This record gives sequence, structure tokens and C-alpha cells, in this order.
Amino acid sequence: MRLDLKNPRILQATSQREALQKIIDDQDLKLVLLAESIVKNGLNPMDRFLVVPSEDETGKYTVIEGNRRFAAIKILQNPTVLTGLNVRTSVQKRLEALALDFDVKTLEPLDCFEVPAREDGAMWIQQRHTGENQGRGIVDWNGVARARFRGSDPALQALDFVLKHGELQEDQQAEIENNFPITTLDRLLSTPDVRSIVGIEITGGKLLTGLPFDEVMKPLSRMVRDLASNIINVTKLKLQPQMVAYAKGLGTDLPDLSQLSDTIVPVEDLVPPPVGGSTSSDNPPPNGGTESKGGKTTGSGTSSSPKKPRATARKTLVPRGSSLNVANPKIAEIAKELRTLPLANYPHAISVLLRVFLELSVDQYLTHHGIALRIKTPGGPTIDKKLQKKVAEAIDNMVSSGVPTRELDGIRKGISDKHNPLHIDTLHNYIHNAFYSPTERDLTVAWDNAQPFFERLWP
Repeated sequence: MRLDLKNPRILQATSQREALQKIIDDQDLKLVLLAESIVKNGLNPMDRFLVVPSEDETGKYTVIEGNRRFAAIKILQNPTVLTGLNVRTSVQKRLEALALDFDVKTLEPLDCFEVPAREDGAMWIQQRHTGENQGRGIVDWNGVARARFRGSDPALQALDFVLKHGELQEDQQAEIENNFPITTLDRLLSTPDVRSIVGIEITGGKLLTGLPFDEVMKPLSRMVRDLASNIINVTKLKLQPQMVAYAKGLGTDLPDLSQLSDTIVPVEDLVPPPVGGSTSSDNPPPNGGTESKGGKTTGSGTSSSPKKPRATARKTLVPRGSSLNVANPKIAEIAKELRTLPLANYPHAISVLLRVFLELSVDQYLTHHGIALRIKTPGGPTIDKKLQKKVAEAIDNMVSSGVPTRELDGIRKGISDKHNPLHIDTLHNYIHNAFYSPTERDLTVAWDNAQPFFERLWP
């Protein structure tokens, strides 16, 4: 297989080396990330290479779709092809380090589709690279679809609740389903003061409330409608005071918090009250009785019992009951701070400490098990292993020692899924990106995914 010298991404090249150079110039760090994905996950099974017989070499094929992937594979298989090319030092070092973990046999044979000539593949290439084309091309997911794929987070639970029970007009429903800013709703609901104002809580990724159906529907429906119609948008909700001011300004759509029950339930489990029925409680007590303000059961209930204690939102990153026997004094102090610092007050400090706690703990584990923390590059210096590689090596060591694979799925999938709050790039951004801030929910989800791993690091 050969790179396409007429690849539309680059100016026409005269040789394979020039084509590779131009792809590197055009893609730079993107090529590194693509190579990283190929090493870790292989090639996307949904994407084949589109090839035509070479015009210059009998028995060879020119790749007319998939040149980025093919260039990455060529470099991973033989990083010496970079010799003499103009490549940024950091890019070259990362590609050479990735090549150490690459085995082309895991990809072979490459899945290709042959067309007789370029013009026979032009239609498919155009559909692939020129947008939706009224549905003929690739139609990207909107924010709501992406959220559904990631899993039902609290913002999606709120949106689905309103879509299902909010009695929206047909045009409102269509507007929401087509282009709803789900991440902005997530920002609102991730703000503790906003949640207090509208009578909701988030625990274990679930949107909870002690309010009856009608009262919790008012603020959630208003938020969804305002965001869908662009009455309010992310520009007006960038800062916490702006979000709190918006919530306080909901007016008649604010809930009556005097109706808060001591028994909280998932919002998604609430159903509209019967027509003409009371809205004071949509969750009757057991045995068909009714609950009085004193917490007793009357009617057909036969016993008096105290109210179920109200669940409380987690105040710190590390939940009570988490078993960590940290032996290293410094790391133990970091763990103590993660157990005690209030999430609502110190999200930035906690996000940085989480990143530090992860790396120091993994380093201690690998060192204890005789696994090197540094790696020698081909013909180059010895460098520190990337955090993602160190975590993966620790996981593999645990599994080889008998730890069930499923127990570590949270950390294994989290560090490689860019949409997961535990993704390594997200943890890096908490430290290095001045415009990237953590939410309480992201931090608790990250910890919950990693907790079984941490408990194995510090048994």
C-alpha cells in the first residue's frame, strides 16, 4: 500500500516521503493522538481503507481514503522513516515511544475496499468528508445524543423528565431534540446553590428530590425551555453567581420548598398525580397508608415507624467507608485531605490532589512490584513513562495476580474514554488549562470509577 500523492489534505506531493512529510505538517499532534489510539485500541472496525491499483507500481495499491491512519501505521511500524524529515521534537519522541508498544501483526491484514479508479471512489470520499449533505453523509450527534451514549447523567435525567411529562408544545419538543445545550444544563445542576434553590440533590449520579411532581417540574421545565429557546445561554451562565442569580430569578417557577419531604426519590421515578388528586406526595408509604407530618402511618397501615432518613449529598471526594491503607506518609496526607476537604469549597484543590494521588500511588505500586517507571526510546534517551501507560501496567499486574478484570473496568475504561471524567487529559487540564474547571459531579464520578483500583493499590 502507498500513500496518495494527490491526497486533498495536502498539496500534491512528488514522492512517498514528501507525502508523509506533508501529512505530518498538516496533522502534527493530531497524528500522535491517532497513533496513540491505534496502539491502544486498534483500527476502528467500522472504517475500511479505500484503495485503487497503483498507476506506477504493479501489485501495489494507493490509499485514496485513510491516509492519516496509514501514515500513522507506517511510522509506528518503522519510526526510522522519520529520520531526515522535519518533525517537531516532542511529536517525534511521542511517536517513537508509541512505536515501542506497537505490533503491526495485531492489525494485519488491513481491511480494504478496492475500486477500479479514483472516480469510482469519489462519491464515497465526498460523502465522508463534506458534512451531512442533507443526510447522505455522516450526521454528527447533537449534545443530547452524545449524553445518551455516555450514560444517563443528572442533566439528561432532568431533560428526559421534562420531555416525558412537561407537556411541551410540538415545536418546543422538536427544538429540544434537535439542538439542546445539555452541557449548560449540566453546569446549572452541578452547582450546589442552584440545586438547593430548586430542591434537588445529586447522589451517585442520580438526580433526586423530596419535592412532589408538580413542584420539581416547575423549575426543571423552565430551565429546559429557557435554554432551548436561548433566553438564557452559556455566556450568561459562565460564573457561579450568574447561575445562582438565574435560579433565584425563576419567580413563579420556583418550587415551594415547604413541601420538601424527608423521603427523597429519583426524579425520573416521579409520575404526574392523578387528575383531581393531591400533589402533596407522589410516593405513598407502604401498606397503602398515608404519611402524617409526625412520621406515623395511618389508614390501612398497621404499624407506626419513623421516617426513612433523608439521604445526604456527598460532601467530600472520598466517601465514608472507603478502605485505603496508605503506607507512604506523604501520600497518606494527600488521602487525608481528599477525605476531609469540602467538595463545594475546594473543587480546584481537590482536582489537583486527585491527579497527584493517582500518579504517586501508581508509582509506589509499580516500584514495589519491580516495574520500571522509565523507558528507553529507540536510539534515544530514557524518559518517564506516561501516566496512562503506568496505570495500564498497574492494572495488568493486578489482573495477572488474580484481581477480577471487571473490578477494574471503571479505571481501565475511564483513562481511555475522552468523555469520562477520569480521562488522563481531563486530569491534566485541571492543572495546566486556565480555562478548564472541575464540577463536583465530575470529581465524584472520577473517584467512584477509580475507587476499586485505589483500594487494590493500598489494600
